[in-house]
Amino acid sequence: MIKWYTDKVFPWLMKKNIGKKSIIRLRQQALSKAYGNILEIGVGTGMNLSLYPKEVTEITAIDSWVREIPAAEIHVNLVNESATQMGFKDNSFDTVVSTFTLCSIEDLDLALSEIYRVLKPGGQFIFLEHGKSKNKGIAAIQELLNSLNKILALGCNINRSYIDNMKKAGFTIEEFNFKSEPIYPRILSGHVYQGRAKK
Repeated sequence: MIKWYTDKVFPWLMKKNIGKKSIIRLRQQALSKAYGNILEIGVGTGMNLSLYPKEVTEITAIDSWVREIPAAEIHVNLVNESATQMGFKDNSFDTVVSTFTLCSIEDLDLALSEIYRVLKPGGQFIFLEHGKSKNKGIAAIQELLNSLNKILALGCNINRSYIDNMKKAGFTIEEFNFKSEPIYPRILSGHVYQGRAKK
């Protein structure tokens, strides 16, 4: 029953939720600035692959739960790794991409430190994540329900705000937007952090 939920039901729910048209547009906006040698963390089912700029023909992608991803025009070097312990050399990538992945990484600070390490000097970290509301009342509800959400959503945290963590890792925030989007349950998950950070 649990395997059926994790392998079938949850991916289907995620596709319906963070794969809807309004969120696809946000993904495409974020990915429009990807360039050079690109690493995508938490590639999942490959939802981003058709959204990269046309000049991007190849990426490296990691996921700790590697599954079959759809055929795409872009070539994917898929590696079974966690973002908290990557085997890449220092200063390897021009761009690192994370879309709706940082929420589910247990040690966020370690992952951001690794992302910083594998980026080239001047490289960019493109992020699109859902997280903590700026409304104190809603944020309190998120804190209260986070443990339950982690169980139902396979490790997903709804109470993270990311920016301070990125600065702590050494990043300079180049662009940042906070938006309300129809990710359900909206009161818990509809608070979106989008931007770019530079090494």
